[in-house]
Order: sequence, then structure tokens, then C-alpha cells
Amino acid sequence: MKLGFNLLLWTPHVTLEHEPILKALKKTGYDGVELPIFEGDPDHYARVGEMLDKIGLERTVVSVIGPAGKNPLSPDKADRQAALDYAKWCIDNCAALGAPILGGPMHSELGYFTGNPATAAERKRALSFHKKAGDYAARKGVFFALEALNRFECYFLNTMAQLADYVAEVDHPHIKAMYDTFHCNI
Repeated sequence: MKLGFNLLLWTPHVTLEHEPILKALKKTGYDGVELPIFEGDPDHYARVGEMLDKIGLERTVVSVIGPAGKNPLSPDKADRQAALDYAKWCIDNCAALGAPILGGPMHSELGYFTGNPATAAERKRALSFHKKAGDYAARKGVFFALEALNRFECYFLNTMAQLADYVAEVDHPHIKAMYDTFHCNI
């Protein structure tokens, strides 16, 4: 078993200035860290990846889809394209960082609700999104680890059963499921 630490405890944007914290985590016995990616570019994350290599820490990434205008479930083609562009940006940053896994609720816009359960049309749009994003991730050597999120933060894929069924339906080797014990116990 490996132990990792989510760096959101300290910051939403990891920089080279966080090196002392990262060294302390390694010294404490952590094998890796989970970095939030909400801003930055591949050059920045390549430098952070080099620092993590020197420290000896493995890494994964967490992100979310948002704010408004980036929704893979949306009937608006521009919103769906913006969501795909965002996912590709996250994947590019993961690849530069040397992170093989992009985790989080990368399936719907965080905090957006319609007031109704997800429709068959929304699911179809999500499936199309994940097949395209999965193909792009495969070319970059990155795997999605989709997270079921509680009903207070989204209305799509709220349970592990829903997530497992969805990932099976996507049927893509670079689209996987992640079990988040925090959200699964709300």
C-alpha cells in the first residue's frame, strides 16, 4: 500500500515555493501527493514535476469541471466543447507533471443543478465527452479516475453503483472509477 497526501490542505496551486512542505511529507513517510490543477500551464507543471522527482514523490492530480460554461452534459455544443478543451488542458498538465492519473468529478459541472435527475440525453452527451477525452488521455499516457460526488455538489453520478455502471458503459481503457470514502459517506 502507498500513502499519498492531497495538497489542497495547503494550496489550490502548487508551486516551487512549496518544496519545504513536499520534502517534509516525504520525510514523514508519504509516497506521493495529489496536486490540484485549476490554473497554470504545462511548463509550470513540468518544473513542479522535476522538483517532485528530485524529492522522490509520486503524484496524481485532482480537478473539477467549472465554472459555468464548461459542462459536458449541456445541450449547448459550445459548453460541451469548452468542457472537452478544459479536460484536454488538465490532461496536458498531468502529462507535463508526470502524473498518470487525473482524478475527481470530471463528469459534470460542479455545483450546477437542473432540479431533475440526469436525463438519457445528458448521459449520451457525457458518454461522447468521455470517449473523446479518454482518447486524448490515452495519447498522453493519462488515466481518468472519475469520482462519484455527493448530491449536494452535482446531480450526475452520485453513487458508486451509478459510477460503476457509467464507466462500464463508457468502456474506455483510460476511463476508470475512483472510490472517494469522504463523498461515499455523506
